[in-house]
Amino acid sequence: MAKYQKRSPEEIKKELESYNQKILDLGENFKRDPSAMADYFAFGAKFYQYSAKNQLLVYLQNEHASFVGSYKFFQNQGYQVQKGERGMKIFTPVKCSYFYRTGEKQSTPLKDATKYERELINQGIIEVKSTVRFKLGTVFDIAQTNCPPENYPKLFDFGEQSYDHARVFNKLKSYCELQGFPVEDIGMRSITLRGTFTPDTKEIKLNEKLQDTQKLGTFLHEMAHAFLEHGFSDDHCSVHDHMHEFEADGLGIMLLTRFGFDITEPMKDHLSSHYQLFLSEVDQLGDDSKKKEFTIDKSLDRINTVYKEHIDNLEMILEDENDYAKKAENDRSDSEKMTEYEDEDELEM
Repeated sequence: MAKYQKRSPEEIKKELESYNQKILDLGENFKRDPSAMADYFAFGAKFYQYSAKNQLLVYLQNEHASFVGSYKFFQNQGYQVQKGERGMKIFTPVKCSYFYRTGEKQSTPLKDATKYERELINQGIIEVKSTVRFKLGTVFDIAQTNCPPENYPKLFDFGEQSYDHARVFNKLKSYCELQGFPVEDIGMRSITLRGTFTPDTKEIKLNEKLQDTQKLGTFLHEMAHAFLEHGFSDDHCSVHDHMHEFEADGLGIMLLTRFGFDITEPMKDHLSSHYQLFLSEVDQLGDDSKKKEFTIDKSLDRINTVYKEHIDNLEMILEDENDYAKKAENDRSDSEKMTEYEDEDELEM
């Protein structure tokens, strides 16, 4: 990126206006690549379609599960379930054949028939009946297998390696952790889940499958959640979810643009979908006073405020971590001096 230069308030205002318009244009106008959707549907068609009850069971155990199959299914596809992975329980149908022995009211499984009884069954003397019962089976998400990211449908692009992206990520990760938000790469039980921010613990977790180009964008999105102080309020409703996602996407895209990187298709798609859902949820609010709480302008104001708060430090740490460390030390020193002056004033009083 270009050499760091502190900008005037007028320059920052002009820059923010440009970024805000870019975000709104993406929200309104982004269209998914039809070939990516076709690839997604073709990929998904390989997987067994479970009943509504089993889909609910899978969701309750892993709400982000996307492409689910049995251990044997993935083996037949040429993939192996990773060691230590815990599957999800579903009901699987089993055909059961049985018969009744003379004088008995309790049925006997066909597999327990004696040699003599089998002869009578073959002669049609003993009637065999069948029924379908259900037992618990185990399924896994594709993220729990060794299927490589390059074999996923294009809609789930995990990016590629990039020295520039990796360098920026590592430096910004250090800054983020200095703000009290630890960052960790972990295995996630879904390929649709790229990262998370947990307000209670202030932890940012990133999908370990992400490559550099996608990892940076995902990290900036989760860092934006942290800096915007997104969490669950007492009056939390569904509109908050889409508003928070839109804001995190917006701030992440502004930062990525400022640092000179292209916006990835998944980021554009994510912002556009949550922008539309945000507007739709607000329209469905019955209370007009409530609607005034949730506006795009207010979201943009929050994004802009956080951007201005952090951008100088972020650019400084990207250019020279030592300069940022000196600035932080000077800020601490000034703060301590101010405290000393306040203490002296109190003594004089």
